[in-house]
Amino acid sequence: MGRGFESLLRHQSFRPTRGVLRPGPWRAVMLLSFLSRLPLPMLYVLCGAAAWGLRVVRWRRRFVDDGLALCLPDREVGERKRVARDFYAWVGRLIAETLHEPRMSTDDLEQRLRFEDDQVVRQALAEGRKVILVAAHHCNWEWLLLEVSRRFGERLVVPYKPISLASADRWMRRVRSRFGAVMVPAKEVGPYLVKHRRQSRLIAMLADQSPSAKSEHQVWLPFFGRDTSFFQGPGWIGARLGFEPVFIAMRADGPGRYVARFVRLFEPRAKLTGEQVLQAYARLLEQQLREHPAPYFWAYNRWKRPRPAP
Repeated sequence: MGRGFESLLRHQSFRPTRGVLRPGPWRAVMLLSFLSRLPLPMLYVLCGAAAWGLRVVRWRRRFVDDGLALCLPDREVGERKRVARDFYAWVGRLIAETLHEPRMSTDDLEQRLRFEDDQVVRQALAEGRKVILVAAHHCNWEWLLLEVSRRFGERLVVPYKPISLASADRWMRRVRSRFGAVMVPAKEVGPYLVKHRRQSRLIAMLADQSPSAKSEHQVWLPFFGRDTSFFQGPGWIGARLGFEPVFIAMRADGPGRYVARFVRLFEPRAKLTGEQVLQAYARLLEQQLREHPAPYFWAYNRWKRPRPAP
């Protein structure tokens, strides 16, 4: 379910170099397991210090500054710098909260993540309709996955991009599937949904990822006034497989606490095209990022290439 925390893991890979023994993949997972046993306040301190270090060394700062300048051109330079500073602090909190996931009880999770207007999902499922939840790399999508997978009493299918470090990938899949979520590699989700079409009624996706230049499954849409590439998958699932699209807008509600609001993109049983689904998603995501810009993964080069000529 997205790059975010996985991107940080990839950039901290461990390999032997020039005969010098460096920590291997299994040691990286041991470190993750050890850190996950620490209390959340201690994780906030440790990961906050690490995030401060990332800001000092300007980790991916060009992507952060370029993204904020493109998406928030009406903000003063000083305000965008403040947003960038808050972004790095949020990265630290996100890592701490992700590491804390294995220790979270259902009561703790419910207290830290409040749902608003989730009856649109409950009603659709109760009436026999299928739902695709589309979210973004915003706030804490990892806690969102856990809570959605247990809150609606329905098996949740989650497409995800495997982490290149196999041991870390296994650790993340185990954590994410704690409450029954079915993790499916993104490249296999279409055949999976067709094969299990009677059992799969609820799917959740982070729909703001950027396809590769060679991908045949992409569509170009205006996003913050610039042509931007999106994966066709969420639109295809909504339009072709009959899943009703629901957008999840997250916002912070205090330290370590969030609110997730569920927004129906179209009326039930509306006849849609895949592009209509993605256009509606992009509009709501723009609005969400303008209102709450800091807790978004700006360190990813979302606009790494222009739209190709026809």
